[in-house]
This record gives sequence, structure tokens and C-alpha cells, in this order.
Amino acid sequence: MLNNLQLSLRVPTDIEFSQICFFINEFELDNRELQKKQFTAALRDTILAGFGRLREHNSCLELCSLGVIAQHRRKGIGKAIVTKLINNSSKDIYLVCIIPEFFIPFGFQITEEYPPSIQNKINYCTSELAVPEKYTAMVLRRL
Repeated sequence: MLNNLQLSLRVPTDIEFSQICFFINEFELDNRELQKKQFTAALRDTILAGFGRLREHNSCLELCSLGVIAQHRRKGIGKAIVTKLINNSSKDIYLVCIIPEFFIPFGFQITEEYPPSIQNKINYCTSELAVPEKYTAMVLRRL
């Protein structure tokens, strides 16, 4: 459990993973090659409040498909998920986002140099997940 949030963070059950897949499509997040074991589910009591994914590519790890259900937003759940995903890895983590200011406090830095899989993600986002904001690549260097 996490402080007074009464939040548990864990790999989702099959039913929770189905809910996550629904919300990924609802929020227009990256829905490619979804695998339950890549996800961390955030639950308040037994209710899915949010989720995030640490996706392994040949050349890097990518933090992606991060979402918090509307009624649970602005309560620190997204931050808790990102912290858990970071703590689950000792490798560098890349991400592509439209809100870099959210990730800077975790140590992520904007980068212009990234592996081909992240360029592929940028291409996917700009063609399939078009938004008015600019997509930014970021990296968290782990030693």
C-alpha cells in the first residue's frame, strides 16, 4: 500500500488487464503488442485506478501506455506508477510523451539521441496518435 492513497501496485490480473486494454484504447495510447507482464496496475481497494507499462525492446526499455482513470487523477497515482516502473529497472529507460514536465522530477531528460525503437515510437505517435502538442523523447540514465 502507498501512504494514505490505499494504493496497491502490481502485475494486473486477467480481468484487470482487459480493463487496461479498454482504457488504452479509450485514452488513445500505444496499443501495440500489449503483454500483461509488462504492466503495473494501480488499484485503490479492488478498483483499477491507473496503469503503466515498461516495454522491452531489443535496444532499450520504454516507459509507455501510462494512464490514470479520470476519477482518480490528481491524487499522485501516476507518480506512484512511474516510481514503481523506474524502481523495477536498472537499465536506461526511454519514453515519448507530450508532457515532459511531468517526467523531469523523476530524472528524465529530453534527448535528441535515442535507439531506433524510440524513433519508431515517435513515427507511430505522430502518424497514429496525432495531437496538437509536440512529441518529445526523454531518457532516464541508470548507472
